[in-house]
Amino acid sequence: MAFTTQYVPVLDGGVPRTITGVAREAISGGQFVYCSGAAAKVNVSGLDSFAASDIEFATGASGTLFTGIATHNAASGAYVTVATAGMFIVGGEATTTAGQVLSTGGVHGVRDLTGSGVQMVARALTSAGSEGYAVVKLL
Repeated sequence: MAFTTQYVPVLDGGVPRTITGVAREAISGGQFVYCSGAAAKVNVSGLDSFAASDIEFATGASGTLFTGIATHNAASGAYVTVATAGMFIVGGEATTTAGQVLSTGGVHGVRDLTGSGVQMVARALTSAGSEGYAVVKLL
């Protein structure tokens, strides 16, 4: 897919579910991200506390590597907020069928869930063809 959908929320249920962490690389709003374990950071803020810097995000979320959608652009090393629930307009990397559960292949788009070793990331509320747009609900 040659495009990345910007962050386009449709509904959040009245209570946005987001988490904040550090971008391991430049991230654009609308990109699918995952919690990256590449750095040896295990709750560095302390055993009984939590800081946003304890979580790091990377792009290219695919298969079982999916945490959510970046809500804004962030430079490498900057804080980024990630939506983990809600309904969004996203690009399709292949056919998206309304009502079907969806997966992602790491190119910031969704497709109908097929095959093994992939994670359900959303449910399609509208259909879309490859490189079209669909409304989805994150799972």
